[in-house]
Amino acid sequence: MPVSLTLKTRADLFAQLGAMERAGLPASQAMGLTNLPANAQSRLAEARKCIDSGVDIASAGLASGLFTKFEASLLHVACSAGSPARTYCRLAELYARRVTRMSAMKSRMMLPIAMIVIASFVRPLPKAFSGVLSPGQYLMTSLMPLMALAVAVYLFIELPRRLSEDSWLMRNLRVENMYRWVPWFGSMDSRRNARDFLESLALLVEAGMPILQALPIAENTIQNLNVRRGFAKVKSRIEAGASFAEALGELSFAGRSQAYALIKAGEVSGALPGILFRYTGFETTAIDQFDDQWTEWIPRIVYTGVAMWLGYGIIHSYAFMP
Repeated sequence: MPVSLTLKTRADLFAQLGAMERAGLPASQAMGLTNLPANAQSRLAEARKCIDSGVDIASAGLASGLFTKFEASLLHVACSAGSPARTYCRLAELYARRVTRMSAMKSRMMLPIAMIVIASFVRPLPKAFSGVLSPGQYLMTSLMPLMALAVAVYLFIELPRRLSEDSWLMRNLRVENMYRWVPWFGSMDSRRNARDFLESLALLVEAGMPILQALPIAENTIQNLNVRRGFAKVKSRIEAGASFAEALGELSFAGRSQAYALIKAGEVSGALPGILFRYTGFETTAIDQFDDQWTEWIPRIVYTGVAMWLGYGIIHSYAFMP
């Protein structure tokens, strides 16, 4: 499996593809004109060869390692609906926001990480001076928290990338069942998946595809299997005589009541795609605000935890006892 492209490279890729799609350039020519770092140019060339041989752009990008499975599923829907321009722009904005968010978190985490390094070497000092720890033991005691920190940072950076590439964790039902009970994050994951489904459905319906035909295609953009199982029931309920709003209202997901009211109005007025885009726009704004908040609060929580850990170590080291 090729190494995933960086967030910045992905943001540049979809911004350029979106601009060229809006300009009316063919997919093969757009791939040839896209300018990315050297490690991504070979993937662009491979994707262009696939497109020239008759493969659609979503499958070509997935086969060449240019797109992740999630991106390819969104682009399959967009191409079925006519043009992937809207999806390109949404992905470019998504990755640009993630780049900004990660840069802000890195800068805010510098002080807590510096405190962890200092605390790791300061906490065992009283025992080292009193002879309880030998120099070797002091070094090992000091380095253990730093090694644990290195593993935590690696997982923090690598896990989202793994999830976006293969969805190997989110496709494990046992892990999904545990993850959905994580405060805030579990419900927000369900909310993201519902947003992706409804936005993809809006693209297809706007292009003139019947809703019963569009539903199974839109379901492919849902990564969480628990959420997908819920939305898979919508088609059978519509076939049984329910409206789309009624079928959706029987599901359980965050924002259901608002979605039901808007979609019901959209069905009555005949403007369902526009209503769906309006609702998913609200959801995207709420999801982005949530991501911005945890980006701001995680460094504060880490800073407080490190300060408490350092204070606890100093107090229980008896450094100030006669």
